[in-house]
This record gives sequence, structure tokens and C-alpha cells, in this order.
Amino acid sequence: MTIILAVFTVVLYLFLLSVRRAIVLPVYRSKSRFFVFILLASLLGMLALTQPLTLDQRIRLGCLALLVLSFLLDKTGFTEEELILLSLDLKGIPLDEIERVVLFQDEDTGLVKLNFFRDDRRGPLLKFDRSIEEIVIFLSTHLKKGTRLEVVTKK
Repeated sequence: MTIILAVFTVVLYLFLLSVRRAIVLPVYRSKSRFFVFILLASLLGMLALTQPLTLDQRIRLGCLALLVLSFLLDKTGFTEEELILLSLDLKGIPLDEIERVVLFQDEDTGLVKLNFFRDDRRGPLLKFDRSIEEIVIFLSTHLKKGTRLEVVTKK
């Protein structure tokens, strides 16, 4: 079981790194979640080093700590061909299936909120820390012709 867990951890990291490299326009993630994952992984690492455990148990705890740290590699956003909402989703949402995009810049946080529609259904709200101009340029060049791109302003 330990060997299977170690192989799974290696494959998971390779997959997450390949998805991370493919993301061109990443979704904003709060930095506070990083401290929780680092603290939890540190506690597991300390437990593996300080407790009287067998080598097999230490390797399992080390793999578990690496699995917790893999959440730090979680990255979603736009690639050149699709929108990846979950980093472990193999297919994503092809950009040519998106029918309408609505953008709004929040003045309080400065984040750009993006909502998209596909098959007459609204997708989840995405937040970006890029400028609205940069997002509009990316979407206008990557979405299919005829896709409605709406920018909502507050007056």
C-alpha cells in the first residue's frame, strides 16, 4: 500500500504541474489558505520525525504531508483552448462552448469578477486579479466569433 501511495503522490504532482503550466489566465486565490496547508503539512512532518514509528509509517506520513501540500499547486483558470474549473478535471470547458461572458470590476477589492454562460446555464463566478482590459483582450482573441462579451460598470 505504501508503494501505491508513493506512486500516486508522484503522478499527482506531475499532473498538477502540467496543468499549472497550461494556465494562461489564472483565477485569483486567497493567500490565507496557504498558511493552513503549510501548517497541516508541517504538523504531519513533525509527527513523522518525532514519534517512534516504523519506516513504512514514516513514508506514509511523508506522502500524506505531500498530498496536503499538493493543494498549494491547485490552479484553475483559462488555457489557450479551455476553461479549467477544477485542476483534477481532465477535460475542462472548451472556450468555443461559452456563449456569453459578463465582466465586472469590484471597486472595493479591485478584483475582476467573471461569469460565463454555456448551454443557457450560468457557470460559477470567477475572480481575477488582472486588469479588466487584459481579460477583455484575452477573451476577445480566444472565444469563438459571435460570443457576447459584456462589461458591467457601476454608476
